[in-house]
Amino acid sequence: MIKVNLLSPEKKDLALGIAATESFADEARESKVSVPAIVGALVLTIFIIGGMYFLQSNKLTDVRKFLEARKARLTELEEVLQTLKVLENTKKILKNKVDIIQSLNSKKQVAVKMMDQLSRALPEMVWLSNMKFNSNTVSLKGSALSNNLVADFINNLKSTNYFKNIKFKDSVRKKKSGVDVFDFRLDCTFSDPSKKKGTV
Repeated sequence: MIKVNLLSPEKKDLALGIAATESFADEARESKVSVPAIVGALVLTIFIIGGMYFLQSNKLTDVRKFLEARKARLTELEEVLQTLKVLENTKKILKNKVDIIQSLNSKKQVAVKMMDQLSRALPEMVWLSNMKFNSNTVSLKGSALSNNLVADFINNLKSTNYFKNIKFKDSVRKKKSGVDVFDFRLDCTFSDPSKKKGTV
């Protein structure tokens, strides 16, 4: 069956306009229905973003407080370490001073005993002009009226048991005030036999 549109061109345009108006109205109705949903979604998204921002801000604040507390603790520990270093250096200085004093006292006692033994070993007409004492090594310079007296002095040193490794270096004959004098030099080591026995 064949249908023929018998409307005039003007009526056709009118019919098309009515149909377009109805279609636009339908779209408007559809858009009115979707706007609240879009607005709700936007509000929900904004709310979620705001909540996340709030939570992240709180976390950042907590992290900053934690870091500040750690920095303060680190500063305290550094101050404590610095104090410990100062105390350690002070302790070392004091220990060195105590060691020096003890060493001087010990050397003083050794020197007193050594001088006592030397004076006992010196024969008459023998005298010392110079003495050096370093790490138990003793260097002596003196004069005597004869080489026999120098030999007596060496034997006396040996008999004390305080002087070991006695080495006679030389003896030079000189005239002093019209008198023949023998200038001699010798080296030896000094050790206290009482310390070896463990007695004071």
